[in-house]
Amino acid sequence: MAKISHSEEINAPFDTVWKLLLDKAEHPDRTIKEVESVKILERYDDGMLREMKAVGMTIKERIRIDEKNKLIKFDLVENPMFTGYFINKVDITPEEKITLTYEQNWTPLNQEAKKMEQKFLQVLINAVKEMKNLVNTKN
Repeated sequence: MAKISHSEEINAPFDTVWKLLLDKAEHPDRTIKEVESVKILERYDDGMLREMKAVGMTIKERIRIDEKNKLIKFDLVENPMFTGYFINKVDITPEEKITLTYEQNWTPLNQEAKKMEQKFLQVLINAVKEMKNLVNTKN
């Protein structure tokens, strides 16, 4: 399994959803209960370099924020267990319906990583649902 994703329709304006996604990039521990700690290592014009401890490992990511395309991409950096990326994406239909999608595309580099993979889908689904709940409380 390399690519997994989960989507939920969100009943809120794009600006509300986007602000919460930007906050999640800096503070993933607010919506993902598996996150133990977070550090912003560097900031760039288009994002940041973040390190966090979650699901039993240290995850360093180069985060690129692309508001024009309504997506935030998290590229894994120097990870001994996985290679790949994670995406948070907002889609808006012509009827102004908003769908939030989290997509994880991590390729395991060893047997230990392959064993960890089965946890990821539930973490991803829970994270999208938690963001949906957070949006509803802010709306």
